[in-house]
Amino acid sequence: MWSSDDFYSLHRYLHRMILHYDKKKDEITQLDIVRMSERTKVLLYCIIRYYHLDTLFELANLHELINCRPLSEPLVLGDHGLKEENVYYSMNVLF
Repeated sequence: MWSSDDFYSLHRYLHRMILHYDKKKDEITQLDIVRMSERTKVLLYCIIRYYHLDTLFELANLHELINCRPLSEPLVLGDHGLKEENVYYSMNVLF
């Protein structure tokens, strides 16, 4: 079972990949959303929405992310300082 720190590390990895889309496009287009856990999908969704990169949802492999719903159980990524109301909180991901 993954810990809060494991999910935080995953979040940081996905975050860097999305923010460097221009350099990581091939890697991003190879992501297999179907095989991802709901938590991973929500993390990816939150990153894309937080940075207003909604055009990434137009990629064939990421299109299904627009159907993400808030997690039924909170996903706590530790105490890393993101406190304002944002897409993460609306998707039940807490820092």
